[in-house]
Amino acid sequence: MKCLPFLLLFLLLTGCRTVQGPTTADAVSASYALEEVLKLSSHSVDANLFASTALPSLLPPEAGEFSRMVQIPLFLDHLTVWQEQVRTAFRQVVVAIPALVETNAPLVIWDDPEKIILQGNRSATDTFIRQQGDTLDAVVRKLLSDSLQQSEITWALILDRYDIWRKGTALWGREELKPVDVQPFDHLHALFVSQYLAQLGLLEEQLRTTPVPKGSGSFLEVFQQEARL
Repeated sequence: MKCLPFLLLFLLLTGCRTVQGPTTADAVSASYALEEVLKLSSHSVDANLFASTALPSLLPPEAGEFSRMVQIPLFLDHLTVWQEQVRTAFRQVVVAIPALVETNAPLVIWDDPEKIILQGNRSATDTFIRQQGDTLDAVVRKLLSDSLQQSEITWALILDRYDIWRKGTALWGREELKPVDVQPFDHLHALFVSQYLAQLGLLEEQLRTTPVPKGSGSFLEVFQQEARL
Protein backbone atom coordinates (compact mmCIF):
# COMPACT_ATOMS: atom_id res chain seq x y z
CA MET A 1 0.00 0.00 0.00
CA LYS A 2 2.96 2.30 0.56
CA CYS A 3 3.61 2.17 -3.19
CA LEU A 4 0.15 3.53 -4.03
CA PRO A 5 0.99 7.28 -3.70
CA PHE A 6 4.04 6.83 -5.90
CA LEU A 7 2.01 4.91 -8.46
CA LEU A 8 -0.64 7.63 -8.59
CA LEU A 9 2.06 10.29 -8.97
CA PHE A 10 3.67 8.31 -11.81
CA LEU A 11 0.35 7.95 -13.64
CA LEU A 12 -0.40 11.64 -13.19
CA LEU A 13 2.95 12.72 -14.60
CA THR A 14 2.89 10.32 -17.54
CA GLY A 15 -0.71 11.29 -18.28
CA CYS A 16 0.24 14.94 -18.46
CA ARG A 17 2.87 14.20 -21.08
CA THR A 18 0.25 12.82 -23.48
CA VAL A 19 -1.89 15.96 -23.49
CA GLN A 20 -1.93 17.66 -26.91
CA GLY A 21 -1.71 21.39 -27.39
CA PRO A 22 0.08 24.45 -25.97
CA THR A 23 1.77 24.09 -22.59
CA THR A 24 3.34 27.53 -22.10
CA ALA A 25 2.01 31.09 -22.11
CA ASP A 26 3.86 31.82 -25.36
CA ALA A 27 2.46 28.69 -26.98
CA VAL A 28 -1.06 29.61 -25.87
CA SER A 29 -0.65 33.09 -27.38
CA ALA A 30 0.68 31.62 -30.63
CA SER A 31 -2.17 29.11 -30.84
CA TYR A 32 -4.72 31.86 -30.23
CA ALA A 33 -3.11 34.10 -32.86
CA LEU A 34 -3.15 31.35 -35.50
CA GLU A 35 -6.83 30.63 -34.92
CA GLU A 36 -7.81 34.29 -34.90
CA VAL A 37 -5.86 35.24 -38.01
CA LEU A 38 -7.54 32.37 -39.83
CA LYS A 39 -10.99 33.61 -38.81
CA LEU A 40 -10.15 37.22 -39.66
CA SER A 41 -8.77 36.20 -43.06
CA SER A 42 -12.01 34.40 -43.86
CA HIS A 43 -14.09 37.42 -42.88
CA SER A 44 -11.83 39.60 -45.01
CA VAL A 45 -12.45 37.73 -48.28
CA ASP A 46 -14.36 40.05 -50.59
CA ALA A 47 -17.87 38.77 -51.30
CA ASN A 48 -17.32 39.88 -54.90
CA LEU A 49 -14.17 37.76 -55.30
CA PHE A 50 -15.55 36.18 -58.48
CA ALA A 51 -17.48 39.20 -59.79
CA SER A 52 -15.04 39.80 -62.65
CA THR A 53 -14.32 36.17 -63.52
CA ALA A 54 -14.31 35.91 -67.30
CA LEU A 55 -16.54 33.48 -69.18
CA PRO A 56 -13.66 31.35 -70.57
CA SER A 57 -12.48 30.64 -67.00
CA LEU A 58 -15.95 29.47 -65.96
CA LEU A 59 -16.43 27.15 -68.93
CA PRO A 60 -15.24 23.56 -68.55
CA PRO A 61 -12.38 22.69 -70.96
CA GLU A 62 -14.68 20.53 -73.10
CA ALA A 63 -16.83 23.61 -73.80
CA GLY A 64 -14.00 26.09 -74.10
CA GLU A 65 -14.98 27.08 -77.65
CA PHE A 66 -18.47 28.17 -76.63
CA SER A 67 -17.36 31.73 -75.86
CA ARG A 68 -16.20 32.16 -79.49
CA MET A 69 -19.30 30.84 -81.24
CA VAL A 70 -20.76 34.13 -82.40
CA GLN A 71 -22.40 32.44 -85.39
CA ILE A 72 -25.08 30.74 -83.29
CA PRO A 73 -28.06 33.13 -82.82
CA LEU A 74 -28.55 34.26 -79.19
CA PHE A 75 -25.96 31.71 -78.04
CA LEU A 76 -23.67 34.27 -76.40
CA ASP A 77 -26.69 35.91 -74.78
CA HIS A 78 -27.54 32.64 -73.04
CA LEU A 79 -23.91 32.22 -72.02
CA THR A 80 -23.90 35.72 -70.51
CA VAL A 81 -26.97 34.86 -68.44
CA TRP A 82 -25.30 31.64 -67.31
CA GLN A 83 -22.12 33.49 -66.40
CA GLU A 84 -23.99 35.94 -64.18
CA GLN A 85 -25.91 33.12 -62.52
CA VAL A 86 -22.65 31.35 -61.69
CA ARG A 87 -21.08 34.55 -60.35
CA THR A 88 -24.14 35.11 -58.14
CA ALA A 89 -23.96 31.54 -56.84
CA PHE A 90 -20.26 31.93 -56.07
CA ARG A 91 -20.97 35.12 -54.15
CA GLN A 92 -23.59 33.39 -52.01
CA VAL A 93 -21.11 30.68 -51.04
CA VAL A 94 -18.30 33.16 -50.32
CA VAL A 95 -20.63 34.97 -47.91
CA ALA A 96 -21.47 31.68 -46.15
CA ILE A 97 -17.91 30.39 -45.66
CA PRO A 98 -16.81 32.61 -42.71
CA ALA A 99 -19.41 30.90 -40.52
CA LEU A 100 -17.95 27.52 -41.54
CA VAL A 101 -14.44 28.66 -40.68
CA GLU A 102 -15.64 30.03 -37.33
CA THR A 103 -17.06 26.57 -36.54
CA ASN A 104 -14.10 24.52 -37.72
CA ALA A 105 -11.12 26.69 -36.77
CA PRO A 106 -11.39 25.78 -33.04
CA LEU A 107 -11.11 22.11 -34.05
CA VAL A 108 -7.61 22.59 -35.46
CA ILE A 109 -4.87 21.15 -33.25
CA TRP A 110 -1.95 23.60 -33.29
CA ASP A 111 0.84 21.21 -32.27
CA ASP A 112 3.89 23.37 -31.52
CA PRO A 113 2.14 26.61 -32.61
CA GLU A 114 5.33 28.69 -32.38
CA LYS A 115 6.95 26.39 -34.93
CA ILE A 116 3.86 26.58 -37.15
CA ILE A 117 4.09 30.38 -37.18
CA LEU A 118 7.69 30.16 -38.43
CA GLN A 119 6.67 27.84 -41.28
CA GLY A 120 5.48 30.79 -43.35
CA ASN A 121 3.03 33.65 -43.51
CA ARG A 122 0.24 31.34 -44.70
CA SER A 123 0.82 28.57 -42.17
CA ALA A 124 -2.55 28.97 -40.44
CA THR A 125 -4.36 28.48 -43.75
CA ASP A 126 -2.11 25.55 -44.68
CA THR A 127 -2.68 23.82 -41.34
CA PHE A 128 -6.43 24.42 -41.55
CA ILE A 129 -6.55 22.90 -45.04
CA ARG A 130 -4.61 19.82 -43.93
CA GLN A 131 -6.84 19.15 -40.93
CA GLN A 132 -10.25 20.53 -41.90
CA GLY A 133 -10.01 20.78 -45.69
CA ASP A 134 -12.09 17.69 -46.46
CA THR A 135 -14.85 18.80 -44.10
CA LEU A 136 -14.91 22.30 -45.54
CA ASP A 137 -14.85 20.98 -49.10
CA ALA A 138 -17.86 18.74 -48.49
CA VAL A 139 -19.91 21.64 -47.14
CA VAL A 140 -18.83 23.96 -49.95
CA ARG A 141 -19.76 21.30 -52.52
CA LYS A 142 -23.27 21.12 -51.05
CA LEU A 143 -23.62 24.91 -50.96
CA LEU A 144 -22.47 25.22 -54.55
CA SER A 145 -24.81 22.46 -55.68
CA ASP A 146 -27.76 24.31 -54.17
CA SER A 147 -26.70 27.76 -55.41
CA LEU A 148 -25.99 26.64 -58.99
CA GLN A 149 -29.38 25.04 -59.65
CA GLN A 150 -30.70 27.96 -61.71
CA SER A 151 -27.53 28.07 -63.79
CA GLU A 152 -27.88 24.36 -64.50
CA ILE A 153 -31.25 25.03 -66.15
CA THR A 154 -29.65 27.66 -68.36
CA TRP A 155 -26.75 25.35 -69.14
CA ALA A 156 -29.16 22.64 -70.34
CA LEU A 157 -30.67 25.20 -72.72
CA ILE A 158 -27.20 26.16 -73.97
CA LEU A 159 -26.31 22.54 -74.71
CA ASP A 160 -29.63 22.07 -76.49
CA ARG A 161 -29.08 25.13 -78.73
CA TYR A 162 -25.54 24.03 -79.48
CA ASP A 163 -26.68 20.53 -80.45
CA ILE A 164 -29.36 21.89 -82.75
CA TRP A 165 -26.81 24.10 -84.50
CA ARG A 166 -24.28 21.26 -84.69
CA LYS A 167 -26.74 18.90 -86.36
CA GLY A 168 -28.06 21.62 -88.65
CA THR A 169 -24.64 22.52 -90.03
CA ALA A 170 -23.97 18.83 -90.69
CA LEU A 171 -27.18 18.58 -92.76
CA TRP A 172 -25.92 21.43 -94.95
CA GLY A 173 -22.75 19.53 -95.67
CA ARG A 174 -20.52 21.70 -93.51
CA GLU A 175 -17.94 20.35 -91.12
CA GLU A 176 -19.77 18.92 -88.14
CA LEU A 177 -18.92 20.42 -84.78
CA LYS A 178 -17.83 18.06 -82.01
CA PRO A 179 -20.62 16.92 -79.67
CA VAL A 180 -20.54 18.50 -76.20
CA ASP A 181 -22.51 17.02 -73.33
CA VAL A 182 -20.45 18.08 -70.32
CA GLN A 183 -21.81 19.28 -66.98
CA PRO A 184 -19.76 22.17 -65.57
CA PHE A 185 -20.19 21.49 -61.83
CA ASP A 186 -16.90 19.70 -61.17
CA HIS A 187 -14.99 22.39 -63.03
CA LEU A 188 -16.78 25.19 -61.19
CA HIS A 189 -16.27 23.49 -57.84
CA ALA A 190 -12.53 23.08 -58.43
CA LEU A 191 -12.24 26.67 -59.66
CA PHE A 192 -14.08 28.05 -56.65
CA VAL A 193 -12.14 26.08 -54.04
CA SER A 194 -8.70 26.75 -55.53
CA GLN A 195 -9.24 30.49 -55.92
CA TYR A 196 -10.95 30.90 -52.55
CA LEU A 197 -8.20 29.10 -50.64
CA ALA A 198 -5.54 31.06 -52.53
CA GLN A 199 -7.27 34.29 -51.50
CA LEU A 200 -7.59 33.08 -47.91
CA GLY A 201 -3.86 32.44 -47.75
CA LEU A 202 -3.06 35.78 -49.38
CA LEU A 203 -5.16 37.68 -46.84
CA GLU A 204 -3.53 35.81 -43.97
CA GLU A 205 -0.14 36.84 -45.31
CA GLN A 206 -1.23 40.46 -45.62
CA LEU A 207 -2.60 40.52 -42.07
CA ARG A 208 0.51 38.92 -40.61
CA THR A 209 2.93 41.24 -42.40
CA THR A 210 1.05 44.51 -41.84
CA PRO A 211 2.77 46.40 -38.99
CA VAL A 212 0.78 47.03 -35.82
CA PRO A 213 1.87 49.37 -33.00
CA LYS A 214 3.84 47.62 -30.28
CA GLY A 215 1.73 47.26 -27.17
CA SER A 216 -1.52 47.68 -29.12
CA GLY A 217 -2.92 44.51 -27.63
CA SER A 218 -3.62 43.05 -31.07
CA PHE A 219 -3.02 39.33 -31.47
CA LEU A 220 -1.20 40.22 -34.70
CA GLU A 221 1.73 41.37 -32.57
CA VAL A 222 2.56 37.70 -31.98
CA PHE A 223 3.51 37.26 -35.63
CA GLN A 224 5.79 40.29 -35.60
CA GLN A 225 7.48 39.09 -32.42
CA GLU A 226 8.14 35.70 -33.96
CA ALA A 227 9.48 37.32 -37.13
CA ARG A 228 12.12 39.16 -35.07
CA LEU A 229 13.42 35.99 -33.42
